[in-house]
Amino acid sequence: MRKKERATVAQAEYVSRYAAYRKERHSEQKPENSKATALRFFALIKPHWVLMTVVVLSAMANTVCDVASPRFMGNVINEIQLLLENRIQTGEKLSFEGIYSSITVLAVIYIASALFSFLQEFFSAGLSQKLVCMLRERLNGKLSRLPLKYFDSQTKGEVISKVVNDIENVSSSLQSSILTIITSVIKVIGSLVMMLSTRNYYMTFAAVALVPVSAGLSYWVSKKSRIWFRRYWDSMGDLHGHIEEMFAGHTLVRMFGHEQQSVREFREITGRLGKNSFTANMISGVLNPVLTLIKNINYTALCLLGGYLYIGVREGTVSIRFGGLGDITAFLTYSGYFSSPIINLSRIINSIQSSLASAERVFSVLDEEEQTPDRYDGELPTPTRGQVEFRDVTFSYSPDRKLIEHLDLTAAPGSVTAIVGPTGAGKTTIVNLLMRFYDIRDGQILLDGTDIYSIPRDDLRKNFGMVLQDTWLFKGTIRENIRYGRETATDEEIEAAAKTAGIYDYIVSQPKGFDTELTEDATNLSQGQRQLITIARALVANPEILILDEATSSVDTKTEQQIQAAMETLMQGRTCFVIAHRLSTIKNADTILVMKKGAIVEQGTHQSLLDADGYYALLYNSQFTDGIPPED
Repeated sequence: MRKKERATVAQAEYVSRYAAYRKERHSEQKPENSKATALRFFALIKPHWVLMTVVVLSAMANTVCDVASPRFMGNVINEIQLLLENRIQTGEKLSFEGIYSSITVLAVIYIASALFSFLQEFFSAGLSQKLVCMLRERLNGKLSRLPLKYFDSQTKGEVISKVVNDIENVSSSLQSSILTIITSVIKVIGSLVMMLSTRNYYMTFAAVALVPVSAGLSYWVSKKSRIWFRRYWDSMGDLHGHIEEMFAGHTLVRMFGHEQQSVREFREITGRLGKNSFTANMISGVLNPVLTLIKNINYTALCLLGGYLYIGVREGTVSIRFGGLGDITAFLTYSGYFSSPIINLSRIINSIQSSLASAERVFSVLDEEEQTPDRYDGELPTPTRGQVEFRDVTFSYSPDRKLIEHLDLTAAPGSVTAIVGPTGAGKTTIVNLLMRFYDIRDGQILLDGTDIYSIPRDDLRKNFGMVLQDTWLFKGTIRENIRYGRETATDEEIEAAAKTAGIYDYIVSQPKGFDTELTEDATNLSQGQRQLITIARALVANPEILILDEATSSVDTKTEQQIQAAMETLMQGRTCFVIAHRLSTIKNADTILVMKKGAIVEQGTHQSLLDADGYYALLYNSQFTDGIPPED
């Protein structure tokens, strides 16, 4: 099967599996534990308790000023009421000198409230950014410790969505949520204390009577909206995955005319995203007008009750302690302070639930099982020969599916070992096990007689160089991309590696030479040029062991010859593992391993395997004859 056909089949299979996975996940979506998530999130604040204390104290002082101001305003109104009544009774001229002190105190309270409000906003912004930075660093560190199987099971868009979108969502809602929660709780307590201090228990009871109804509605709505916000952010991850997938393979999409199918899938995902967003916001949004209506009804009832009590006290029909109109005004203000925080909490319920859903997704990554820790004692071994040995190695990606069983293999120093076999035979798996991208289930893998599990991963991988079929170059200069193999490489070593790889003449022909900027994915280079740069990168690394994964399968014949010549230079004196699809490229290998279903079924040189007329001969003939000969 040709490469483009294989890529098309693989793309179709991947899209089918991914669609089935999305359908299953959304059909079985269950609500997450928001309480545990909130507690876990607030535990992150503990290292920043000093900053948090400043925020809380500023919020408390601001709230105290807010709660105290209605009392002084009520005193001003009471004094004005007395002046007016005295004017009506005695006809004396109005004098406002007595209320100047109350107005001065009121002005000081308002200025202090503004100052404390600024302080809490300022410090809470710093706190939220510190928490988000800490969370982002933990997530980034976690991703570096996760095994390769995690990334094999996740789309790139899903991972990017968690690192970028979910963290940003937590950042944008954290500051307002913390401030609202702190000020709301303090204001509710403060206003209740002030209402009780008036000893007007009738109006106090009326002010708090509808709170259980509002609280019950808020709880019910938050429970329902949490489910839909989690689905919303899951859909956002699906959207990122689809966009990344389609744009990464846009050439194949256009070549085979799947633009309309891609658009349909995009519309399906965005439709689901829009539905989840609309439902979540609709459920949360209906709460605000309902609570506002309850608040207005309660406020009207308090006005009527206050007026009735005031008139009753003045006429002597009601015998309770009751002040003037200023006291009624202050009490109505306190009732608003008492009910408004509940309304405010309902208004930020979207933000809270959305941020909790994002935090859940981030915590789900932090809870993933990490790769097994390095274990080593004493001085680290320094491999110098490059001998590799597999002893009775057993491995499988899942317990119910066997792949490699009791594998024995020895690669002598400086030898070339080619690994061939059909797709899924376990060729790349051997390389992944050798570099500890996956952990074996049983057996031993030795490097120069030392168990690789007694060598830290970073130290182990410094002994390997890789040239893969799919080249990877980052956005930057050619010099930086070659130096990526070894950060301490000098400019002279980089130029020497480029000459050996056969890419030097092209580089110096560019206006900026080695400082030529590469675009994203190095699209301003040909496939062959990209491959030669990766070979130069491997030369700079100067590894003991080299892994080649069909590095010439994507280029023309002339470029293939150039790359082959560069690789022959690169392979000299190194232990090499060559994963081959074109069997013509491994005729001179010292040892050829023929794999089938995870087991080595044949082993030998090219000619000896052809003479044996076994499975290798069958594979070889399928590439150089009119077809696979019938099996006896």
